[in-house]
Amino acid sequence: MDTLQLTLLTTFAPFAAFLLAILFMGGRPAAAQAIVLLGSLVSLAGAVALFLHGPSEALRYLWFSSGDIQLQFGFILDGISLVFGAVVALITLCIAVYSRAYMSHDPAKTRYFALLGFFAWAMLNFVYAVDLLQAFIFWELVGLASFFLIGFWYEKPEATAAAKKAFLMTRVGDVGLFIGILLIRQVTPSFDIPTLLDPDAGLVRLVAPGMLTLITLLIFCGIMGKSAQFPLHTWLPDAMEGPTPVSALLHSATMVAAGVFLMARLHPLFMASATAATFALYIATFTALLASTIAMVDRDIKKVLAYSSISQLGFMLMGLAAGGLYAGVFHLITHAFFKALLFLCAGVYIHHFETNDMEEIGRRGGRRLRLTTAALVIGGAALAGVPPLAGFFSKEEIFAQLGHDGFTLFMAGAFAAAFLTAYYTFRMIFLVVRPAHIEDAQPPGEHGSPEPWNMMGPIVLLGAGALVLGFFGAEIAALLNLQVGHHSLGAMLPAVGVVLLGIGLAWLDYGRRRAARRGFIAAVPALYTLFTNKWYVDDFYRAGIVRLTLAAARLLHWLEDRALDANFDRLGGRILASGLRATRVQNGWMQIYAGCAVLLLGACSIYLVLR
Repeated sequence: MDTLQLTLLTTFAPFAAFLLAILFMGGRPAAAQAIVLLGSLVSLAGAVALFLHGPSEALRYLWFSSGDIQLQFGFILDGISLVFGAVVALITLCIAVYSRAYMSHDPAKTRYFALLGFFAWAMLNFVYAVDLLQAFIFWELVGLASFFLIGFWYEKPEATAAAKKAFLMTRVGDVGLFIGILLIRQVTPSFDIPTLLDPDAGLVRLVAPGMLTLITLLIFCGIMGKSAQFPLHTWLPDAMEGPTPVSALLHSATMVAAGVFLMARLHPLFMASATAATFALYIATFTALLASTIAMVDRDIKKVLAYSSISQLGFMLMGLAAGGLYAGVFHLITHAFFKALLFLCAGVYIHHFETNDMEEIGRRGGRRLRLTTAALVIGGAALAGVPPLAGFFSKEEIFAQLGHDGFTLFMAGAFAAAFLTAYYTFRMIFLVVRPAHIEDAQPPGEHGSPEPWNMMGPIVLLGAGALVLGFFGAEIAALLNLQVGHHSLGAMLPAVGVVLLGIGLAWLDYGRRRAARRGFIAAVPALYTLFTNKWYVDDFYRAGIVRLTLAAARLLHWLEDRALDANFDRLGGRILASGLRATRVQNGWMQIYAGCAVLLLGACSIYLVLR
C-alpha cells in the first residue's frame, strides 16, 4: 500500500464509519459501535504505519483553479503531523472503547458513536492538511462536531446552552483567523503551508513586518478561541455538560489542542514577529495563572480538569511563544495522555457514584476503586510535574525555554502556575483518596462492575503512556529536526521544589488527618470570592455583552415590528384604499365617461383661449 492509499485510509476510515452508522444503523446500536470501533482501529493502524515510515514528501492535488489562484489540497507528512496524527488516532480509539461501557445505557448510542467518527475524521484531516485553507475547513468541522458532542444530551438545557456557548465563542476567534487567511491571499495566491513557511521565498519574505504582525495576531485570535485562552476561555468549563468521554476526547488531544497545533505548525511565522510572540506569551502566562486559581477552589472534578486543561494549554503556548517548538509540542503530546487518563478516571467515579463532587466521591468510597485510584494518582502526578513522569520532562523543557533570558516575569508566572497546578491536582487526589470519613454503605451497583475491562483497558494504556512517555523526548525532537538540550540537576531543582511545595501545601490543607479542608486561599476572603466567581469574567460577559446584545436586539425588533413594518403596512393599506376609491370611476356607465370627456375638452378649450 503506497503512501497516498495509507493516508486516505487513515483519514477517511472514521468518516466511512460515521456514514454507515448514522445512515444505516439507527436501530442497531451494537452494529454502530462495532463499525465505529473498526474505523477507529483502521485509522490508528494507518497513523502508526505512517509514523513508522517517517516523514515524506507532501501529497498535493489540484482542487480549485481560478486565475492565479491554485488551491492544491492534500496531505503534509512531516514529523509534527505524523506524531500528532498517531496520538489523535490512539486517543480516539481509547475513548471509543471506553464509551462502550460508559454509554451502555444511553438510548442514543448510535448517534453518539457516529459523531465520534465524524469528529475523528475532521480532526485527522486538520492535522494532515497541506493547505491553510484546507486546514481551516476542517478546523471549522472540528468545531461543528464538538457542538454536536457537547450538546449530545440536548434534553438538558445546560447542555444545549454549553454547546451554543462553545460554538459562538470559538467562532469569535475564528473570524480573526479567517481574516488573517484572507490577508495572506493579498500577498500570495498560494495557501500551501510548506510554501508559506519557506525561509527563502515564504510569507516572511513577501510581506512587510507590520503586515506579518497583523496576520499572526489575527491567526492567534483563532488559537485563543479554540484553545480556550483568556478572554475566550469560559466556554470550556461549561462544555463539561457533555458526556465525560467527550470531555476526555475534546479536552486532551483533539479540539482544544488544535489551536496549539496550529501555532506549532505556523511557528516560523510567529517567531518572525516579536510583537505577536510577546503578545501570545502574555496571554498564555496570564491564562495559565487564571485557570489555576479557579481550579484550586472548584469542587466539580470535571471542571477542575477543564480549568487544568486551560492552564496547561497556556503552558504549551508559553513554550511555543518563547521560541521552543520542541517544548510546546512535547508538552502537547504528554498532556494528551495524562489529561485523557484523568478524565477517564473521573468518568469511572461519576459513572459509579453518579456525582461530580470530589468530596462526595471520597465520602462514598472512591478509593475503593483501586485501579482507578492508582491511575488517578499517576495521571495527577504527571500533571503536577512529579519526576520521572511524562509531565515533568515536558514542563522542564518549557521552563528551560523561558529561562534563556534569565528570571523574567514569564518565568515567575510559569513557576507560580506550576505551584498551583501541583496544589489543585493533589487537592483533588486527597479529596478522593483521603476523605474526612467514608460512608459504610456501598452505593448500589446499577451499572454492573464499577471497573469493567473496557473502561480499565484504555485507562491502563494511557497510564502507561503517562509513566514512560517522558523518556522519548529525543525521538520526538528528532521528528521535528531539533536537538534536545541536556539539563543539569541544578537547573531542574527549582521546578521540582515548586512542585513539592504545592503538594506539601495540599497535604496540609486536605491530606493530613483533621485537615481543615478549606484551602489556604480561604484565609483571604476577597481572593477566595474572586476565584470562586471565576474572576467575574462570565458575569462581565453577561452584563456587558449578552445583556447589551439582547437589549439592542429588542430595540431593533421594536423598530422593525412597530416602526418600519407597521408604517409600511399603513402605507400599503392607504394605497389599497385609494385604489378601491379609484375603482368607482371605472363603473361601466357610458354617460359618465362622455360627461368626463366633455368636461376635459371644455377645460382644455378654456385654457387655450385664455393663454
